[in-house]
Amino acid sequence: MGEALSPSPMTAPSLPTPPIEELADSIFQVQHQPLLRAFLDNSSEGLGIVDAKGHPLFMNVRVRQILGIGFTDARPEEWSQRYGVFYPDSETLFPSEKLPLYRAVQGEQAPDQELFVRNAVIPEGRHFLARAWPVRDNQGQLLGAILILRDTEVERRAEAERRRTEQRFQRIVEAAQEGLWTVDAENRTTYVNRHAAAMLGSTPEEMLGRPFVEFVDPKDHGLALQELERQQRQGMSTLLDDFKLVRKDGTSIWTKISACPVHDELTGQYTGSLAIVVDITRRREAEAQVRQLNTELERRIAERTAQLEYSNRELEAFAYSVAHDLRAPLRSISNFTQALTEDCAGMIDATGRDYLQRIRASSQRMAELIDGILSLSRVNRTELVETNIDLSALARSITEQIQRWKPERTVNFQIQDGLVARGDVQLLRLVLENLLGNAWKFTREKPVAEIQFGVLPGEGGKRVYFVRDNGAGFDMEYQKKLFGVFQRLHTQQEFEGHGVGLATVQRIIRRHQGRVWGEGRVGEGATFYFTLHEETIS
Repeated sequence: MGEALSPSPMTAPSLPTPPIEELADSIFQVQHQPLLRAFLDNSSEGLGIVDAKGHPLFMNVRVRQILGIGFTDARPEEWSQRYGVFYPDSETLFPSEKLPLYRAVQGEQAPDQELFVRNAVIPEGRHFLARAWPVRDNQGQLLGAILILRDTEVERRAEAERRRTEQRFQRIVEAAQEGLWTVDAENRTTYVNRHAAAMLGSTPEEMLGRPFVEFVDPKDHGLALQELERQQRQGMSTLLDDFKLVRKDGTSIWTKISACPVHDELTGQYTGSLAIVVDITRRREAEAQVRQLNTELERRIAERTAQLEYSNRELEAFAYSVAHDLRAPLRSISNFTQALTEDCAGMIDATGRDYLQRIRASSQRMAELIDGILSLSRVNRTELVETNIDLSALARSITEQIQRWKPERTVNFQIQDGLVARGDVQLLRLVLENLLGNAWKFTREKPVAEIQFGVLPGEGGKRVYFVRDNGAGFDMEYQKKLFGVFQRLHTQQEFEGHGVGLATVQRIIRRHQGRVWGEGRVGEGATFYFTLHEETIS
């Protein structure tokens, strides 16, 4: 129980660790020189050691790669010429006596120096940072100096590219036709481009360091600070439209500002805000002018519309009055010619009877024209009452009616099923009566007439209705005359009519916000198309 435990034979006894000073000294012993040389040769920096007279004692591989011929017995005064050492401009030879290593050999602690080395090994040349310092013994006696060369070519190129990038960015920013404005976390101006400064009648130098709110209309100070605080708190972008800024002379401009928070790349801490500022003063003035012009235009349109409506009512009343007043004398002419024909038949020769017949026919023709005028005027006066209408059923009832006029005619009617539209049933019935009636009239010379009513798909899903026949057709040269009042493309002897039907159709379709047009070829038939409730009417 009282005996000490002996160490296990499987456990190696711990060895004392030598002091660090002994380890540092041992690394310089002869057996460790290959290790030390390998370490120095694998350094990415050039390392050289000279004695107090500048004679080379050691140089690693990197120095030999830089200086090429290596250290020689050349005098220190010849080092720059010997190794091709220039100022960073790569043109001016660097004086040997100013080289950091030369000065270190003189016992000076020389500052680091940027050098450019170009020789047979590096014909294109490279930039290096030279660092040297003297080495002394414990008594302060100068033993020599140490040189370190660090390749800075990659760094210089990166720095040059960074400067070029910054310059390009600066040129872009200064050439931009929008204002660029940055503020710090205290909302003080840290940068404005010249366009932003010019907007406010200032220079960038005058604006730097000043709080952003100094340039804001006093009424909007609270809004500006609130938005900047929200950016800092929530990290969200801000869009301020119709935001008023104050120029140096005290006048105001209207702007549109788009701003976003800026954070430190490493810590993520809010450091300020970046804004793009667009001057919209002219746009607002133009919009105000447009609004004023629109108001004036609307007023004029209302006045002209009222005048036009009054004129139309006057014209319709005049037409109705004239047509109504003409009926009585026309009836008298027709009745008296009929009485003369019946009562005085024995006293009038054949020529006289022919004259009377022509007078009566003309008065009847005049009565038909008056009926057409009255019908046309009623189209505009009739109140539009819109409902869902089965156009297919409406067309069938019309074709059945006109078929009864001459049941002996062979006519193939093709009515598409399921055509339902919204409109005034009385007016749309008048449209189909005119179009189908015309098709019936102009196909009477055909042994087998073909009359079709259907629909075609139009642009934007709009329906295009059509009535097609294989009748007399018309010359497309006169297409524009189709819908004129009293305009006819056929003589009275060829086909009867008074030239009001298609004009009536056009007025009805226009009241339904639609269009109507016709196409045809002489002897090959015609097709009339119409639409209802289009958004635009050409």
